[in-house]
Amino acid sequence: MKNKIELLDINITLALFKCFTEHLHSLKGTNSRHIKQKFNRLIKVAMQYEKEIDKSMESTGDPTPELICDAIMDYVLEGRESLVNKLKEKK
Repeated sequence: MKNKIELLDINITLALFKCFTEHLHSLKGTNSRHIKQKFNRLIKVAMQYEKEIDKSMESTGDPTPELICDAIMDYVLEGRESLVNKLKEKK
């Protein structure tokens, strides 16, 4: 049982990283030049690591990290939308 829990934790970590990369893309181009450079470097490194994750997933055929990532991103976007609506209501 412990191995399955450890595997689940690894899959969640990989999924969180993929979500992080996806969210970085949404921030690209929204800041000053200096900040943009930092974001671009971070995105480049994140994308390289994500490619490694994808290669690993392809070789094992395990869709778990992608499924977890989709679920997490759904929650993140839902929460963001809720917060945006609350901010609009306050105006």
